[in-house]
Amino acid sequence: MDFFKGVRKVLSGDIIMDKITKRKVRFVILVFVLAVLYVVNHFHGIYVYREISKSEERIEKYRAEGVAIQSELLKKTNRRKSVLSLLEAKGSTLEESKRPPYKIIYKKKKSNSRKKAKK
Repeated sequence: MDFFKGVRKVLSGDIIMDKITKRKVRFVILVFVLAVLYVVNHFHGIYVYREISKSEERIEKYRAEGVAIQSELLKKTNRRKSVLSLLEAKGSTLEESKRPPYKIIYKKKKSNSRKKAKK
């Protein structure tokens, strides 16, 4: 008999109007909203992870392409003869230096401030 009364309450809607149920509705709604937010956050995390993976793949592809282009440019322009021939073709008046580069060394003089501080 209790089972049929419970089913009758559910079907008639009396269970919704019950005092105990009214107090717990807010809690049930809160739990439902939190569960939905949890699921949405999980799917958003998966989406962001996939986008990061795709971006990393594209970066690696472009990095390799950039290195290949850079090496091609260095092969074409880094040699002294090719630079000189380009300058001559453009009609430049620049000339190659006859002296090799050298290092300039500057020696500091010892100051007298330490001697004064010791006295």
